[in-house]
Order: sequence, then C-alpha cells, then structure tokens
Amino acid sequence: MKNSFVFTIVILLLLVVSGCAAPKQEIEILGNVKTVGNNISVNGTSTLEGGSEIKVELEKLGTNTILNENAVKVDEDGNYSLNFSRENREEDQKLVVSFHPEEQPEEIQKIYGANGENISENSPGLFQYSIDGDEYTGVQMFDFIFRVVKGETGQRTFLNEYFDNPNETINGEE
Repeated sequence: MKNSFVFTIVILLLLVVSGCAAPKQEIEILGNVKTVGNNISVNGTSTLEGGSEIKVELEKLGTNTILNENAVKVDEDGNYSLNFSRENREEDQKLVVSFHPEEQPEEIQKIYGANGENISENSPGLFQYSIDGDEYTGVQMFDFIFRVVKGETGQRTFLNEYFDNPNETINGEE
C-alpha cells in the first residue's frame, strides 16, 4: 500500500512538472529582398510573436565582417520591413536575417526560452551558437546580395535557409 502511494505521488509530480514546460515553438522567417542602387529592402513575414526583434546584417563575403547591422521589430501579425543603404554596391555581399533569443525582451524570452530552448528543431534555418560559454539556439536566413554596376537595375530575391554563393566553384571547377 505504501509503495503504491509513493508511486502515485511520483507520477503526479511528473505530470505537474511536464505540464509546466513550455511547448516548442516552430519559427519561420520568410522575406523578399530588393536592391536598387545602394538601397536594400527586406520585407517579410514570420511566425514570431509580435514584439520579437529580428537582426539584419550585411556582411563582406569570405570574412564575416559586418558592414551594416540593423534591428527590426515584428508586428502583431508577424510582419517586418527594413530599408537601409550600403556603402559599396560594387561588391557582392551576404545578407543574414536572424532571431537571437538572448537579445529579446523578457516576455518574448518566456515564449522561446532565454537560450532558445523552446524553439522547435523543425524551424527552418535553426542554428546553434555560443557566447561566453553559454549555448544558444536561434534561427537565421540568408541571401546573396549581388553587386550593382552602372546600368544594372538591382535584384529581387528571397531569403534562403542556406547561404548559396554563386561565385564559389564546385569541385574545383568554374
């Protein structure tokens, strides 16, 4: 009788603890990218909660040197929009659009976890990273920003889960 009582208490505690765990949230960040001259426009939708912050970085290819960094808040419908200028339009560049849980307001961290522990592993663009020994899970999407030379109009492309550099060779061939 005593064993069944202890067993019942243990089961009840496990049910309470498992019921308190926040459910995993799948994050999807979609976006259209448009360039005209030095101007870059990123407009998209996401499954992020309103008030979440998305980081948009423009990087120099091959170096990960950040040339331009911006942040944009997601509205209540999950939409976001950002326009910015780049200094050197004669260079190909890498665009990174990302969600970092540690940079979010407290109410957003309650949903996704302070370290991203509540982000679903099914989220497109899921990545792991560490800062000062702490492990995090975030989401990042990419686009290749083509150089624009005189007489060209720019580009209209979409964010991708993986960065594809069309200038890189495949198996040593061009």
